[in-house]
Amino acid sequence: MATLFTSELEEGMVTLTDTYSNSGKLIVPKDTVLTKSIIQMLSGNDVVFVDISDIVEPIVESQENDLSSALDTEKIKEKPQYKKFVHRYEKSISEMGNHLNDIVYKNAPIDVDMMLQNTMTTMKALNDSPLSIFTMLSTMKNYDDSTFNHSLNVALICNIFADWLNLSEDDKKLITACGLFHDVGKLLIPDAILKKPGRLTKDEFDIIKTHPVKGYQLLQKNKLDPHIQYAALMHHEKCDGSGYPIGLKGNQIDWCAQIVTIADIYEAMTAKRVYRGPISPFKVINMFEEDGLKKYNPKYLLTFLEHVVNSYMNCKVRLSNGEEGDIVFINKVRLSKPMVKTKNNFIDLSKQTDINIDSIL
Repeated sequence: MATLFTSELEEGMVTLTDTYSNSGKLIVPKDTVLTKSIIQMLSGNDVVFVDISDIVEPIVESQENDLSSALDTEKIKEKPQYKKFVHRYEKSISEMGNHLNDIVYKNAPIDVDMMLQNTMTTMKALNDSPLSIFTMLSTMKNYDDSTFNHSLNVALICNIFADWLNLSEDDKKLITACGLFHDVGKLLIPDAILKKPGRLTKDEFDIIKTHPVKGYQLLQKNKLDPHIQYAALMHHEKCDGSGYPIGLKGNQIDWCAQIVTIADIYEAMTAKRVYRGPISPFKVINMFEEDGLKKYNPKYLLTFLEHVVNSYMNCKVRLSNGEEGDIVFINKVRLSKPMVKTKNNFIDLSKQTDINIDSIL
């Protein structure tokens, strides 16, 4: 670790901590690989010192350009770390699918430790990568919306979410397991309903709504940890009582289920579905901001949203007015409305409310 003057920074160095402007806005999140443009931005915002985790050789210009457009899908797919992650991800999906099918259709016992180890191995594939799990998952839009894919994605998000909440290692494993098994009841719902491309009828939706109870009963029969059972049963409950299947409120909802619910909804909305394409993360964050504090535990929701937004710092986006630019400031009061630097100017989305982020590039 070293604390350096901004004038001493070099391309390729990695930030140890989040770096904020004098007004309290996040400029560069921790674990960011510094490029020429990022260093200039730090200097332009009068940042005096930056904590650096490691001092490495400067990167060449072509690498700078590659990292500065971190969410350019085609560039990401060419990265060795992306290919490594996808290889491990696909293997995990296959192994998870086989095990869950055996549980549902062959009455096999549930091996929680094996499933957790599988998930953690997938997470470790990211350890040497500057790309976040959200970056990785946002580029994998060619995958279908099977229960297996969704469950692994939610488990990966829950694993990171646990770190953001400073949970113990035991609770981190528990929350990850809750994410893995929260939707197991959907394996007992006919595929014709789950994957129907059009609007569900009321009767079909009523069948879908039975999956929390079906999952709970399956996990209860296998004597899994009660929190894992409750995550399956309660992940569609809302703190204002508007959820299902019971209509629980506030602290009646298991704390693990409250965490899984947020990860579940975020993943489901930002992923591709048979009936729609993926929704921009910032549109989803805006939805959470609009009425989320009533429906979800603010302690968990606000932590989640702030960290998710920070993971997109310095990423390239397309705006609803057709312009493209990079996210350069995070607005802590309105997380879905950061400041974007376009080719010609800076656009503060919290003030120009008629413009939104349409997509991550």
